[in-house]
Amino acid sequence: MRFAVRLGVLGLAFVAMFSVIGLRLWFVQVAEGPAIARAAEEQTWLEKRTEAARGNIYDRNGTLLATSRMVPSVWIDRTFVQADERGPLIQRLAAMLGIDPVELDNLYEKANVNGRFRVAIVSTEIAYQVGESLDELPGVELVNVPERVYLSGPTLAHVIGHLGLPGPDDLEARPDLDRNVRIGQLGVEAEYDDVLSGLSGVVEYRVRRGEIIDQRLLVEPTVGQSIELTIDLDLQELVEAALEEGIRISNEDKDDKRRAGEEVFSETARAAAVVLDVRSFEILAIASVPDFHPFASIDIPTFDELDASGAFNNLAVSGAYPPASTFKAITYTVFEEEVLPLPEEIEGVNQEAREVNCDGELVLSNLADGSSQVKHDWYWQSKVRDDYGWRNVHEALTISCNIFFWNVGLGAWQARDEIGENVLQDWAKDLGYGSVTGVDLINEVGGVVPTRELFEEWAEIQREDPDRLLLHPSRLELGSPFLGGDLMDFAIGQGAFTATPLQVAVSYAALANGGTVREPRVVRRVLDIDGNLVETIDSPVVRTVPISEEVRRALLADLNRVVTEGTARRAFLNFGPDGAIDQVGGKTGTAEASGSQDNHAWFVGLAPLDTPRFVVVVIVEEGGSGGLIAAPVARHILQYLMGLETTRIEPGDETD
Repeated sequence: MRFAVRLGVLGLAFVAMFSVIGLRLWFVQVAEGPAIARAAEEQTWLEKRTEAARGNIYDRNGTLLATSRMVPSVWIDRTFVQADERGPLIQRLAAMLGIDPVELDNLYEKANVNGRFRVAIVSTEIAYQVGESLDELPGVELVNVPERVYLSGPTLAHVIGHLGLPGPDDLEARPDLDRNVRIGQLGVEAEYDDVLSGLSGVVEYRVRRGEIIDQRLLVEPTVGQSIELTIDLDLQELVEAALEEGIRISNEDKDDKRRAGEEVFSETARAAAVVLDVRSFEILAIASVPDFHPFASIDIPTFDELDASGAFNNLAVSGAYPPASTFKAITYTVFEEEVLPLPEEIEGVNQEAREVNCDGELVLSNLADGSSQVKHDWYWQSKVRDDYGWRNVHEALTISCNIFFWNVGLGAWQARDEIGENVLQDWAKDLGYGSVTGVDLINEVGGVVPTRELFEEWAEIQREDPDRLLLHPSRLELGSPFLGGDLMDFAIGQGAFTATPLQVAVSYAALANGGTVREPRVVRRVLDIDGNLVETIDSPVVRTVPISEEVRRALLADLNRVVTEGTARRAFLNFGPDGAIDQVGGKTGTAEASGSQDNHAWFVGLAPLDTPRFVVVVIVEEGGSGGLIAAPVARHILQYLMGLETTRIEPGDETD
């Protein structure tokens, strides 16, 4: 009896258990079956981005410079590629597209497991060939994508820039970037990438047995906003052509010197120029040679070749050179505004009359170590003249008399306890030297304004690491490595002093407008897809320098004498109709480089002098004399700006 009861209980337990299991199976298969099926279906939807077109780039007059067009491209989605299919796929697709299979395999590897990446933009013919072979190319798809088109060619290359895939630093700084979408890497393409970049679209697709069986558009791609530059394309083309001509006449002059047995170190190959609006600080033209054709995609060997040639360097903002005698306009201004004293006990100096004997030779007999030093001016025993006689600051600027401005530096050094050791340097910094200008272009450098503090910092660095030769080793043994001679060299724009062409342009714009320093700009407006104004890009005021109207007008008049009777006289002969030359001024400069380099040729021009609007800065790297090479180039540009007939660029006088 007990056994029968136990058996009955056990049977009931089994019945109950199987009933529960059966009920659960019914619930899953019947009651929740459709919901589970829908969930399973939803899980098969995958997501991919669709690239948006970048906004357009226009010049200040509305000329289209860069835009986008839809073109076919080839992509690989590793989700659909089996391990044993990788090698044959790479080889065959590389052959069809005419690309290096190793490079393609590297792209494949970087995409990681289940990654999707763009291989190349292709022609319609290649797209057709690939399309016919898709069944034999696992994971390959054809997608229409926006391609960047640069309509102005190499013109404006450094302003517009180029595109490239984001690197590790880009992805770290902007984690939201799509590693398959090219971003700006130079110029305004980089500086305004967040404006020009559109918003990617999103497409979902469903996969079954390794094939896409359905897809749907979730988010439409949004075209980026457009930008309007401050640049005038016609002026830019003229400036770039003028630089090329300046390089040519420099090399012709070097050929003549070689034939005459004179020492020449190199071929001239680099130059830069800036045209800046004195009032608004809009950059109307900015050029650098060598340049390149902007691109959205480029093969590695070509990129490396351009990089090695320095083509990506925008010398107007990243080239740091001694500003040489162009800086004398600043020394002139400080001398007048601060009433700087001329030195005591120096032969050839009249302190009361504030005059210096520009006879070509400066003898310094009372140096700290008791020795004497002799400095010769640029015209000493030259073909031009070897004795200009007694000159005041106005006449000294006209003939670019180093002796006068050396004495200004020496006088400031002797009186440093009363006037402050950095009075010249402080003015230079206020006018834009020694720090970046804030221009809306990448890779700008700040240059160097030499001071005691900087030299002592360099000395300490060099003591800790003797391989870093920032100063001559003998200076480390002195009480201070900064000497009076350093201030003298600074006063004529030499020594450790370096500046970019854009900094020089900013300083002259401030001198011409009465002391207002702004941040220069290459972009003036942001527009929507329909051309409506979204934002105006301002050039904010950085500071105001106290320049009196009397000194400003005197400086402009003396800069005019430079082109009518001074170091740029020959370059500006036959500038235009009667009276035209009265509205132009400028300053030559010839920068001494290292012992194995030729001098750099500078010129800064201003016009019209009655109401200054344009600053033109030209530098021809290792070009030689400023009066000989840079001044004729700038004269050609100034003629255009003044609405005059432009005349041929020919060598001027070999002056400082």
